[in-house]
Amino acid sequence: MFELDIDMLKEQGMQLFDTAKKTAQDIADKGKNQLELLNQQARLSKAQRQLGALVYSLHKAGEENQPLVDKYIDAVAEVEKTIEELKANMTPEECAACEPEEEEQFVVDEPAAPAEEAPAEEEIEEEPIKLRGETKTCPVCKAEVDGDALFCNHCGAQL
Repeated sequence: MFELDIDMLKEQGMQLFDTAKKTAQDIADKGKNQLELLNQQARLSKAQRQLGALVYSLHKAGEENQPLVDKYIDAVAEVEKTIEELKANMTPEECAACEPEEEEQFVVDEPAAPAEEAPAEEEIEEEPIKLRGETKTCPVCKAEVDGDALFCNHCGAQL
């Protein structure tokens, strides 16, 4: 008959186990990196929406608050930097798997109809903008702010 070399089988089994363990760890790490990239991309989108809402609300109120706008711009830049750092540690295929769907582009079209056919301004009802409907209180000035705001739009404190 043939003899079983227990030590050789044990050694091969350990090598297979180590290989499988390393492969599983690599897959888990890639998944964690992709999840973190997706989270940061969502955070970037949220910060950009908040910046746009802030600029719009300031413009609409005829106010200026450049320090607050700068804080939002810095927050956006910080998230963009984090995203670039994450992408630097990933393969192009991994990055492509995490790319967000193409976002809606805002295009200003020329009016198709003459100005006299445009609806009168009083006919257009304006609804207040609500980002999420949730609010929270600023710990510094106690103002009510949007629930997903990064900074208070009254005093500029980081939330």
